[in-house]
Amino acid sequence: MSNLLASLRTSGNALDVFQQALTVVQNNVNNSQTPGYARQSLNLEALPLDVPSGLAGGVAGRGLDNSRSQYADEEVQRQIQTMGYYSSQAQSTSTIQSFFDVTGGGGVSAAFSNLMQAFSAWSTTPNDSTARQQVLDSAGQLADSIRGLSNSLKQTDGQTDGQINSTVTQINAIAQQIQQYNVQKQRETQPDPGEDAQLESNLENLSQLTNFTTVTQTDGTVTVMLGGGSPLVIGTQFNPLSASFSVDNQPPAVNPQSPPTAHILDSQGNDVTSQVTGGQLGGLLDTTNRVLAGMLGDSQQAGTLNQFAQTLADTVNGILQSGTVSPTAGAANGAALFSYDASDATLAAGSITLNPMITADQLAPVDATGVANGNANALAALGDDNPTQGLIGGVGLSQFFSQIAAGAGQENQTATSNNQTQTQVVAQAKSLRDSISGVSLDQEAVSVLQFQRAYQATAQVLTVLNSLADTVMGLIQYT
Repeated sequence: MSNLLASLRTSGNALDVFQQALTVVQNNVNNSQTPGYARQSLNLEALPLDVPSGLAGGVAGRGLDNSRSQYADEEVQRQIQTMGYYSSQAQSTSTIQSFFDVTGGGGVSAAFSNLMQAFSAWSTTPNDSTARQQVLDSAGQLADSIRGLSNSLKQTDGQTDGQINSTVTQINAIAQQIQQYNVQKQRETQPDPGEDAQLESNLENLSQLTNFTTVTQTDGTVTVMLGGGSPLVIGTQFNPLSASFSVDNQPPAVNPQSPPTAHILDSQGNDVTSQVTGGQLGGLLDTTNRVLAGMLGDSQQAGTLNQFAQTLADTVNGILQSGTVSPTAGAANGAALFSYDASDATLAAGSITLNPMITADQLAPVDATGVANGNANALAALGDDNPTQGLIGGVGLSQFFSQIAAGAGQENQTATSNNQTQTQVVAQAKSLRDSISGVSLDQEAVSVLQFQRAYQATAQVLTVLNSLADTVMGLIQYT
């Protein structure tokens, strides 16, 4: 009789175990589309069967296991970090590129070409008042175009700084969620698949924003370290990041009035900008501190657009002021055509303007040797492919500005191409991860069938045992 009762207990326990297994399968199906969820399975253990010793065998559930692959998860995170970097680069440089008209039909290129044409027309009729006025009008339009381009780039720089602030805020918010996961983890005695899925989802979202590494501690908590190792989350401790924008003074600033440089600071105020090399934050930092700084300047460099504006103004002004307004003896020297703020090398493009004091009759077509249109010819030659004046880095003004525009286009083309390629890489990494730890509805259907049959078979055994028990009990009562 004792063996019969033991078999009843064993069968009843098996029903509970198979019911738990079916519940796990159902949970897998329900979470098949949940970000970060890894397929769960109930660990089944065969119990020992030794009838003389009273061991009735059966099956027991020994906790949940999951199919999560840490390597696959980390690989997806690494690839997303790179994609986030290229994605933000592509978006930012697309805006920058849009400010340049590569066709030459508008913007600074067209305005420069118009001024060169005005100089050329003036050189053929140096005393014509209409030609002189056209020079002034074209010069004013060119100065306006340069200032407009500078202001557009500065506005983009400010918007990028705002995006950096916003991204840092998002990073801190996700890090706080990971901190709360660690708090819960220290209180739990059993793994929670839902919390683990949320953690992986948070880490994947964080990957989109910045580069980091993780270490899972023995207590189940996760340590998150930014880039080169600055801790963002350690156990229940959260170390927030912050963004700062200032002119670099180490080394001492050559251009103290330059646009500020973006910095990322840790919770102790240490500069960790160099550690941010991935994610959207890395792409934004690269755009503002390298691409835009290369055009607008920073504490150590003037910026290519400022170089163009200053060289243009200095060259044109130098030619005009070296000559006279007419070939007659005692004629007045020429006046400067452009003016700009020379107090800081990074202010030239944003401040260049037509000299407000100049009039048409102050233009000096006569060069220092007395040639009536010598200066006008020299000014018109600034637009040549191989000019002798107005050189920047060995090339003329027109070619130099074309290099600025081409550089902006190349930045966007490279970032866009890299982003497209990386998007495919991320898709492949996710596909590999899902093949390892994702939920397959086909596989779950097979599991449901297996556990249902096991449940039904056990239920039948339990029915037979129950019937035998009733019979035995009846015999006992009869006797």
